[in-house]
Amino acid sequence: MRWRTVALTGGAAVGAAALFNEAAVHGVGPLANPLGGEEGTWHWRGHRVAWTRRGAGPAVLLVHAIHAAAWSYEWRHAVDRLAAAHTVWTVDLLGFGRSDRPAARYSAALYVALLDDFAREVVGAPCALVGSSLSGAYTAALAARDARRFPALVVVTPTGVRHLAWPPNAATQALRTAIESPFLGTTLFNGLVSRPSLRLFLEQAYRRPGWVTDALVDAHYATAHQPNARFAPAAFVGMALNLNVRDALRRLEQPLLVTWGAHAREVPRAELDGWRELRPDAEVAEFESGSLPHDECAEEWCTRVVQFLARIRHGTPTDEGALAGQA
Repeated sequence: MRWRTVALTGGAAVGAAALFNEAAVHGVGPLANPLGGEEGTWHWRGHRVAWTRRGAGPAVLLVHAIHAAAWSYEWRHAVDRLAAAHTVWTVDLLGFGRSDRPAARYSAALYVALLDDFAREVVGAPCALVGSSLSGAYTAALAARDARRFPALVVVTPTGVRHLAWPPNAATQALRTAIESPFLGTTLFNGLVSRPSLRLFLEQAYRRPGWVTDALVDAHYATAHQPNARFAPAAFVGMALNLNVRDALRRLEQPLLVTWGAHAREVPRAELDGWRELRPDAEVAEFESGSLPHDECAEEWCTRVVQFLARIRHGTPTDEGALAGQA
């Protein structure tokens, strides 16, 4: 009787989980381009990678952050403003957004290679790199390889010096394996990216009251419930996407602008101190925002970035005000 009860209880739990997983994706369709402009796909290592292009002028490549519901949607308030002076490219990294999401062994090295090839084959011209959070580390590593192809680097609340800089351990690898598993992993991931969970995450990421709307939650929910959405985030949770950029920052030759949300919670303030220590010549601009100043303070952030890039093009020395760290 005891084993029969256990079996019945287990069967009920499996059935409930199956219903939960089915309900989680009900009504979720393919993602539309949230940025407008020209859009296309690039085939890389047998997979489709989605991109957009806006504006005209010197090229800028925007790379979104890494988290369970990440995609280029985070640039929606920045692309128009930047496109007034630049050709603005965005790319959804493999495993995120409108790009394919294969069950691949995602790693930091894979993403750096993807960005390197994308800049060479699709952008096809020198471009400034702009990376958000963990992708700030990826763009820093890439920029350090070739100052001619990547004449400037802008990072947004970046990681890679003290935070998200260390390799995975046995516990994080086990968690990655669990999330990648077909049934248990799907259930775990759907719990992680439920609407209440995403709302809590977004309320931590943004500072301004009322910024986290139902529409914002829905946009993140939609991308987090595309087919195979769990695989790249599983690698992130498993710490396989971490990248230490200390050596890259020491080699970096080109001008660097570090932008920071003064009220960011996900990335500790010590990370900014680490970037300053390694690159004391970098410009630093802080904004009254959470982790995404390019979204929450888009006008001020874009103005600062455009001014920074214009000074580089025209060879204007950085003034003391630019180094004051205030925007």
